[in-house]
Amino acid sequence: MTTLRVDPSSLVTPLATVQHKAGLWAQADQQVFAVVMGHRVPGLPTRLAAADVAAFDCLLPGALEPQTTLDAPYLVQLRPVSGFTDWLLFEAAASLGEWGVLVRSPARLIVLRNHLRGLLQALLPGGQRIRLDWMDPAVMRAVLPLAGPSDLTAFFGPVRSLVVPGARAWQHADLQMGRLVQRDIPVLQTE
Repeated sequence: MTTLRVDPSSLVTPLATVQHKAGLWAQADQQVFAVVMGHRVPGLPTRLAAADVAAFDCLLPGALEPQTTLDAPYLVQLRPVSGFTDWLLFEAAASLGEWGVLVRSPARLIVLRNHLRGLLQALLPGGQRIRLDWMDPAVMRAVLPLAGPSDLTAFFGPVRSLVVPGARAWQHADLQMGRLVQRDIPVLQTE
């Protein structure tokens, strides 16, 4: 197995939510994107149309039925100073639960979108293709540790790290020297 799981209690000091957010933009060559599942965020397309984001695009290609448009996953290029970014990272993470995943990447939106679209299907051992909602944190946590080094390299592609923000901890997944490294960084509780 190529997964290294780090126990946060032994290595990581809890961070305030603003510190978690600042860490996303700590590397100047990395952009921060969110892959948001429409079926977890009511009215997502309308919210995105009015949001102060750099750009966004649906991960499902082509013309979609209205309900599919509402339920689809969207790739959103976040701005570090934005009401939408703060809502997604702090309020939505606390009230909506696991709405999707953050992606740090040096790639432009269209390059990343094309790569992520390619991850929406999986091939089963019997040759059957299935839809894979890899951006669902529960699916991501179940599937990534099972992948070998070459599959992980293909999966990550232009992605440098994946982050799932949460009310109690932010979960990070990175590919380091062909190995999946996952760590939970607790959120400093102020109450």
